[in-house]
Amino acid sequence: MQPDQAQADQAKTTAVDPAVADLRTQVKNLLKSRAMLMAALLDELEPEMGLERAEALLRRVMHKRSEGAGKRFFSDCAPSNMPALRDRFIDFLPDHGGLFEIEVAQCDARKLDLKFHTCPIKEAYEEAKLSPERMQVLLRIAGGGDVGLFEGAGFAIRNDTWAPGGQGCCHLHVQPRSGS
Repeated sequence: MQPDQAQADQAKTTAVDPAVADLRTQVKNLLKSRAMLMAALLDELEPEMGLERAEALLRRVMHKRSEGAGKRFFSDCAPSNMPALRDRFIDFLPDHGGLFEIEVAQCDARKLDLKFHTCPIKEAYEEAKLSPERMQVLLRIAGGGDVGLFEGAGFAIRNDTWAPGGQGCCHLHVQPRSGS
């Protein structure tokens, strides 16, 4: 192969197909829309029941909704196949995790730590110019989905969601469930 052809072939493999780029944008916008739906739900529920109860209710809803997906897609990784869980979870996410810039901080038989450096949900709240405190509440609600997903699959999880002044977004700490 001639050098010019090799460069052209390399450019083709690293360039993003316009249709793929468009689909990524659509998925990102869908996630942002879902984020703003959650903000609207919190805005409506808070005057009726107070912030603490509204947040707890919405977290339970997110947990319950995601629990079934965890059972369906990841339970065969339990109790401790963390590499399989890592690969399957990242592949499960839109754009195979590309929208979240995921860093695998640790993955062994004892623990799976995933750091999300970006998040369309957080971006939606930033674009809407919500206060950092409101964003924190809404991201804890969204994090209920992560907790439900991994608990539904048979794992223990701690989700350190973004807090004002923090970098990136959430940091998931997944472990085999005690007694598993």
